[in-house]
Amino acid sequence: MFENHQLDALPQHQKIIFKPLAEKALLHAQLSWLLFYIPLMVALAVVCFFNHAFAAIAQTPLLIALPSILVISLLYNIASIRLKGIAMREHDIAYRKGVIWQQVTVLPLARIQHTEIHRGPLERKLGLASLRLYSAGGMSADLNISGLSHDDCKDIRQFIQKYTEARQTSVHSSAPLSDNNELVG
Repeated sequence: MFENHQLDALPQHQKIIFKPLAEKALLHAQLSWLLFYIPLMVALAVVCFFNHAFAAIAQTPLLIALPSILVISLLYNIASIRLKGIAMREHDIAYRKGVIWQQVTVLPLARIQHTEIHRGPLERKLGLASLRLYSAGGMSADLNISGLSHDDCKDIRQFIQKYTEARQTSVHSSAPLSDNNELVG
């Protein structure tokens, strides 16, 4: 018989102990931003070199704005990476992110349908990877965690697979048998 008892005290997600991302996660984030900003700055320098009218108007604002935006972005990356964290627990995985708007996502392991590990060229060079976790019914990842070491991603995926296998084994072993010894359920 199904029962649904009232809880007197709710579990506190603030008590979760989060493990920081891999050591090279900050380097990856900084290099990714630089790989965006450097070509942008070169393109603007080329436009200013060949278009003197544009250069006369935009040169001073560009010389002030672009380096300022670059420095602010790099400082934001430092805060962002330091605040991110992951926690593996017995029945769920929790991920914390956000500088201004902080978010904690807790995904029950029982809901995870499959996992993917993604590694771009820069991530491979730094020994990092991104872990994507998908639950039933979703077209996109329910949880995307970047900045983990490749070994951590493989360990987490293996833990989830073992959890799923153990859960399926316990469900099948507790299912009643029909008259012709087939599982019912």
